[in-house]
Amino acid sequence: MAELRVLELYDLPADSGRFRLPHLSTLPLRRIELMGTGAPIGRGELVRTLVADRLERELQRDALAAFADERAARSTSRLWQREWDPGQRAELSVGLEGGWNGSDDHGIRESKWRDGTGLHVRAGAQVDRWLAFLHLTAGQLEGASRYTDVLVSSTDLAAQTDEAYLAYGNGRRWSLGLGRQRFAWGPGEEGSLLLSRTAAPLTALWLHFRLEPIRADGFALHATTDLGRGEQLAAHRLEWQPANGLRLGLSEAARYRSPGWQGVYLASVIPFSLAQRLLQQDADSIDVNRNNVELAFDVAWRPADGTRFYAEVLLDDAHAKSAAIPNKFGWQLGLDGAWTHGFTRLTWNAEYTWLSRYVYTSFFGREFTAQAAPLGFPTGPDSRRLRVRVSWDPRVAWQLSGIATRTWKGENDLDEPFAPGSPVPPVGTLEGTPSVTDEMTGVLRWWPASGVDLSLALGWHRTENAGHVEGAAERGQHASLAFRLVR
Repeated sequence: MAELRVLELYDLPADSGRFRLPHLSTLPLRRIELMGTGAPIGRGELVRTLVADRLERELQRDALAAFADERAARSTSRLWQREWDPGQRAELSVGLEGGWNGSDDHGIRESKWRDGTGLHVRAGAQVDRWLAFLHLTAGQLEGASRYTDVLVSSTDLAAQTDEAYLAYGNGRRWSLGLGRQRFAWGPGEEGSLLLSRTAAPLTALWLHFRLEPIRADGFALHATTDLGRGEQLAAHRLEWQPANGLRLGLSEAARYRSPGWQGVYLASVIPFSLAQRLLQQDADSIDVNRNNVELAFDVAWRPADGTRFYAEVLLDDAHAKSAAIPNKFGWQLGLDGAWTHGFTRLTWNAEYTWLSRYVYTSFFGREFTAQAAPLGFPTGPDSRRLRVRVSWDPRVAWQLSGIATRTWKGENDLDEPFAPGSPVPPVGTLEGTPSVTDEMTGVLRWWPASGVDLSLALGWHRTENAGHVEGAAERGQHASLAFRLVR
């Protein structure tokens, strides 16, 4: 995705039509949607050198004869892969993946393996338009012994999956899937406001269709966020590219309670803001569980090659009927940039995210969370974050990045919704004693082949008013190692 964001900074001829960029602000993005029919990209030309090498060697693993480029010599083949008559194929891939995090805060040292660190097995099978896929992990899962059988006694080693589904589709035009997956809607690099890549994976039903003549994509998503309580999530989105340098997005999501998915939401063409009223009308009763609806708008604009601006606005109870109920909203502004000279490249991103108090919360139980974390931006409500990243790529295999963030966090959190009847506070002001956290991290990445990816990160962090206590301060250092060795 990082390379696709760079490619988006240039007009379509920059990739000779070889890589399609549909719905870049909506994930997941299927690989088949990226495989165009353009000629192989020339070497030594603007931006093509790094982007072409990295994307082609990754996509070539799918061994599509019409796309594979023999020059992508560092494409690591899968452990086992077969293709028979058109539309019939199977594949198996194994790898060691994960990471380690360490920190030193006031002499207190802590280190642990990241969740998901261990053996990764990916298996897929295609018959005509049907696709079955499983990504199974046998590795670290913090706290696993509390709710499942672990693989080794007295450890947190367990089997898990964040990606497993059955899908049916017609090439790039449309697809329908059921299973477990991560979703992200919005142009943000670190995270977005309605559905973010930082959120937990969801077991869901999803639908995608594309109207190629007008370059528009539609999406629908239906998931259960808490099975025991019957908590459901419904979301739909339209993403449109009216011009090469402009992308527009409109998304709506609803949280509601029901033993199963309700048809008025499942249809996905009815505005969710009307769904509760239609259910009440059909039941001839006002005794219907309330829903919680959020609406998001996003835009990404490229005024010139190498530069892209983007913005997203989130409305959550932004049109309250009475001043006795506070409005809840958030917004994000961002800038992507790239500069290439010969075989070296600089890329950068600056992003500022602003969230009011009570965003994602609900006093009647319809909060926008999954596994106790926000479905949207990871800081949650009552927060601000400024993030700046600069990356230098001297060669295809190497990258050096610097990331600096400042996070302001008020005392309001996901477990503190506004209670009707309480005095309405200024939701645009951080609550109580805000903590301010500064963090700087340097990352060295070595990516010599599609199946070999190693990175080392070292950093420093400081928090003022730690724990929301005036004058309290915390300082420390952190380090991490990430690896991906896949065959």
